[in-house]
Amino acid sequence: MRTARRCGALVLAGLVALPAPARAADPRAADVPLEVPVPATAAAPEPAPSDMPTSTGPEAQAPSSMPEGPAPPPPPNLAPGAALQQPDDAITVAVGLGPTAPGTRPEVQLVDALERAARSSAAPKTQVRRLRAGVGDGKQVCRERRDDLVILVEYLADRPEPVLLPHDCRLDRPLGVRGADAASYPELVAALWSEHEALVRDGAKERRRTRLGPKVRTGLIVGGAILAVGVAIGVVVAASLRREIVVLTVSP
Repeated sequence: MRTARRCGALVLAGLVALPAPARAADPRAADVPLEVPVPATAAAPEPAPSDMPTSTGPEAQAPSSMPEGPAPPPPPNLAPGAALQQPDDAITVAVGLGPTAPGTRPEVQLVDALERAARSSAAPKTQVRRLRAGVGDGKQVCRERRDDLVILVEYLADRPEPVLLPHDCRLDRPLGVRGADAASYPELVAALWSEHEALVRDGAKERRRTRLGPKVRTGLIVGGAILAVGVAIGVVVAASLRREIVVLTVSP
């Protein structure tokens, strides 16, 4: 009996000493990802705050300030007549119809060609003006002291075709007669001015160049008219105030 009790105790002790059976793993634990430590990296620097509003248009590409440099040159003078000033080495050429030209269509076309040729002269440079009909011959035009050279379309007694009669205003003498075909030559003014320079080398004296502006000429004309009117009034007043003595002779 004692032996049976001892065996039962030993069996119970062995059961207690046996390891507990392993439990099945929780299936929910397999779905949870493992946290892998991430190595620390250097943080990117944040941009400095700006008070200017952000823009995504093309103007955002332009720099905020222009680099300092020399000031730009001033714009050209565009006032009326600023580009029409006469150069220092230019000569004034007057073209038109002479007293012997009645002003037919072929003669006007000849003056047109003459004006174009005079304007296209490169040496010397020219300032061309067109004369109105009936201004007189070249010598009379030169008396205005506005031109250096006058070229008129006129007729000669021994030529049925029109010719060009140039007159040198600086020397106050006529130059060589040219045919009508010369009106379309751009070298016409250069040839005439070469003749002028040849005369100067031979001893011809140039007149003093005094150019009067339109205002000055108008003032001189008005002043002369006022002077003439004043003289006339003075003569009338003096005649009216003159004392007259009448002598009567009585005879028997």
